Amino acid sequence: MKDLFGLGKEKTPDGFFHNVYLVGTLLSTLWLFGTESLSAQVLPILLDTLQVQVGSRVSPQLPILTRSVQLMDREEIDALPVRTISGLLEWATSVEIQSRSPAQSDLGIRGAGFEQVVVLVNGVRMSDPQTGHFDLDLAVPLDQVQRLEILRGPASALYGADAVGGVVNIVTKGGGGEWQGRVEGGSRGAARISGGGGLEREGGFALRLGGELNRSDGHRAGTDFEAGLLHLALSHPLGSGRLSGDFGASRRDFGAEDFYAPYPSFERTRSYTSSLRWASEAARSLNVELGTSFRRHEDEFTLIRDNPEVYQNQHTSSQVGGDVLVRANDWLGIDLALGGEIFRDILLSNSLGDRDENRGAIFGEAVIGGAGDGVVSLGLRQDWHQGFGSFLSPSFSGSYSIGQNLRTRAAVGRSFRAPSWTERYYQDPVNVGREDLDPEKAWSGEVGLDVWKGSDFRLSLTAFVRRSEDLIDWAREVDGGPEVPWETRNVEEATFRGLEADLTLRGPAETLWTLGGMLLSVDSKESAGYSSKYALRPLEEQVTLGVSRTFGDVLSRTTVWTCGEGSSWGPPGSTSTAPTYLTLNIRTSPGPWHRGGPSFWE
Repeated sequence: MKDLFGLGKEKTPDGFFHNVYLVGTLLSTLWLFGTESLSAQVLPILLDTLQVQVGSRVSPQLPILTRSVQLMDREEIDALPVRTISGLLEWATSVEIQSRSPAQSDLGIRGAGFEQVVVLVNGVRMSDPQTGHFDLDLAVPLDQVQRLEILRGPASALYGADAVGGVVNIVTKGGGGEWQGRVEGGSRGAARISGGGGLEREGGFALRLGGELNRSDGHRAGTDFEAGLLHLALSHPLGSGRLSGDFGASRRDFGAEDFYAPYPSFERTRSYTSSLRWASEAARSLNVELGTSFRRHEDEFTLIRDNPEVYQNQHTSSQVGGDVLVRANDWLGIDLALGGEIFRDILLSNSLGDRDENRGAIFGEAVIGGAGDGVVSLGLRQDWHQGFGSFLSPSFSGSYSIGQNLRTRAAVGRSFRAPSWTERYYQDPVNVGREDLDPEKAWSGEVGLDVWKGSDFRLSLTAFVRRSEDLIDWAREVDGGPEVPWETRNVEEATFRGLEADLTLRGPAETLWTLGGMLLSVDSKESAGYSSKYALRPLEEQVTLGVSRTFGDVLSRTTVWTCGEGSSWGPPGSTSTAPTYLTLNIRTSPGPWHRGGPSFWE
């Protein structure tokens, strides 16, 4: 990893060793500080017994066994030095967050860009049909998040279009809970007010409400922002099951200087989401789930902040639809899930036009075996898109246990995505979309190994490859000069190969060490002669290191480093080069985060 620990573009010849020395000194100081009996908080959570919502329609335990999954629970969220969901995702392995400011960020996984990842809230799709730039415009305050689930790798067989690099599911708190609030302030005019709580009533009714207001003058000129989020969740028994509702609203006003083009721009967004879901009792051999959801996103973009007459976009995108899911447990030794969904996407725009499209799918998943020796999952989904026809997405995943502390796993799947409305119809002085784009398709495969020893050691290794056809990218000729606009195009073929690792180790004096890393390479013959704006310029190297300790009942401390190279934030003259970066965060809080109770792996 060349210059992996570099602090910037300009480095002295001994900069690498100097930075390693600083890191080592800080680690040693943290390790040796204090002499009391210590306990530590586990950061990455990988549990064979944990139930997750993302990664399987059949079993909530299956993804942990057969796929590369990372989870962040509430205790880790409280320990990490973050204030937003996008900030939390920065510490996940193989995840790239391109944060222009706390108001807006793009999400990528395993080299797949912001258009190739699906974002869910409580299992409901939040990815925007206009552009993936808005996928993290969520109406969920960080204080209302119970856990974050990250499925790495293809998932179109489960979630349809755009699930090329992976899926992120935000699970919110439910039920009752005490009411709490906080007020924060900082440099550059930063201020944040948040609060929330819940209540429960006899008969099973539960409600939870949370909100926050946040503002800052920005880390540089033109990145100021104001944001407000409001989230409501409720549930109540109904018939032989339970009805759950989820509602949210958000507003963001922020400076967008140099976000999409070299201009002092400004942007306003509004998001409104709602969903209702009824699920029968899980103990039944045959379970039924019915759901409906609605999402509306409004965007007003001004190219030159103080002169809106020059160029201004106004978009309103909506998606509404429903789904049905039927599960059959232990049917002739097989667990089955069958379902379907239908949605309508609508766009009202002064620049992209007024448009609407329908899409639907039928899908199925079958699981054979269990967590004992081995398990196999087969998935198949048929999607239909009004503008691009049909697409079949098969998937396979499985695992086999070798002894009590060693497991191998493998997965393969086909994924796809249709070009967004922005990629097809958008035009401004520096960006031009093309209406004749083809959908992109990809085959992905991975093999992995999990090794653990009680609660003291866990190592997960994964090698993956993704071969994409008709990859959609914004590009321009290298010799064209800066006055040549970026245009969308289909890259005939591109191959992404990578390695990722997650390590959790309980060290001396009960210090908890966590290490995550990724190496990625991109091969595309068609990149010659072109500058890629997004798709062929992913994060290529990443290392995240965390240390956590609790000093008696007095002080808790978490230290996290992250560094990387090859991000698409580099100069647009090549497909891979970019400055390295290194960030260091330390969070200290009174009292331990975790008192007593069972170990995470017990």
